[in-house]
Amino acid sequence: MKIRIITIHGIPNFGSVFQSYALCEYLKSQGYIDVEIIDYNPTYYKSKSLRTSIGKILNFGSYLRRTRKFRKFIERNLPLSNDSFLTVEELKKHDFSADVYIAGGDQLWNVYHTCGNDDSYKLTWVSGKKISYATSLGQTNFTVEQITKLAEKISDFSAVSVRESTSVEMLQKVGVRATHCVDPVYLLPSSAYEKFIKPINEPPYLLVYLVTPSELLEKTVKVISEKYGLKVILCSGFSKKCSCDKFLKDLGPDEILSYIYHADFVLSSSFHATSFSLIFEKQFLTILPDKHTNERILDLLSIRGLDNHIITQESQLKNIFDVIIDYTSLESYDNYINVSKAYLKGALSDAL
Repeated sequence: MKIRIITIHGIPNFGSVFQSYALCEYLKSQGYIDVEIIDYNPTYYKSKSLRTSIGKILNFGSYLRRTRKFRKFIERNLPLSNDSFLTVEELKKHDFSADVYIAGGDQLWNVYHTCGNDDSYKLTWVSGKKISYATSLGQTNFTVEQITKLAEKISDFSAVSVRESTSVEMLQKVGVRATHCVDPVYLLPSSAYEKFIKPINEPPYLLVYLVTPSELLEKTVKVISEKYGLKVILCSGFSKKCSCDKFLKDLGPDEILSYIYHADFVLSSSFHATSFSLIFEKQFLTILPDKHTNERILDLLSIRGLDNHIITQESQLKNIFDVIIDYTSLESYDNYINVSKAYLKGALSDAL
C-alpha cells in the first residue's frame, strides 16, 4: 500500500518534527513500507514580520546553526517525497498515485493559524482514499460558518480522527463522525526515542521551553528553581523570555528532546514538551499558551488527571509542591492509545 502523508514537518519546532517521525515509524512497524511525507512547505511559514527579520539578523549565527540542525535531522529521519511543493496548485499538478492520503497531526485545521485555512491540509487537491489522523482543531470557538465549511471540505474523507474530544463534539454537530485519537508521538514506546538522546553535561536544571514572557512565568521559574536548587535553562526562539542561567538559541530537535529527557523539571507552554515530559516521566508544569491553541493541552492533562499541573494564576504557586506526579499511580493512557491504533488499522484496512 502506498501511503502519502501531509502534515507540518519542516518548521523549526521539535514537536512538529517528532510527531511526523512517529506517525511514519508506527505505520512502517505495522507493515506499511511505502510511507512518505509530502514535502509541502508553504511560504507563509517563513515569517516576514519586521520583528522576526530583526531577530534573525541579530542572532544570525544561532539562526543558521538551528536551521542546519533541523534540516539535517529531517533529511535523515523523515521519509520525504522527492519533490517539494509550495502551493496547493503545485500539489494538484503532481501525480502521487497513492492508495491512501493522510492529513496527520498538529494544528492543521485550527483556523486561528494560517495552516487551518489552507486547503492543502484538507486534501481538497486530490481524489482518492483520504483519512485524517489526530488532526488538531486546537480551540472550541469556531463559528458555525467555520466548522460547517471544514465539514464540507472533508466530506469525502473515509475516516476522520482528531486530537481533542471537544473537536469530536464540534464535528459531530455538523454531521462528521470523528474518532478521538492520541498525538502520533504516543504511538511509539518511550524506548523508540532513546536513540536520539544525547548526553547533557549540566548540573540539575529546570528546562523552560516555548513560553511567552509574563509576570506569572517569571515568578513560576523563581519558585521552582529556588525550591529544588535548579539551574534554569531556557530554549526556543531568539528572545529571552525569562530570567535564566543559560539561554540556548540554536538547538536541533534531538537536542531539545535530550534536554527534556535529562531535565529535573520542565516548564513549558508546549503540547509536545508536555507530552514528552509525560513519556519520559518528568516532573513538569504547563502554562497555557493562549485561548486559540489550549484545547489539546487541556484535553491531554484532563485525561491523565493532571489538570492541577496547569498554571494559570499566581495563587497556585502557594501549593505548587503539593502536586508532585506519582507515575506509578497516574491515570493510564493505554486505552486511548489502543483505540488510536485500532482506528488506524481499520481506516487503512478499508482502503485495501
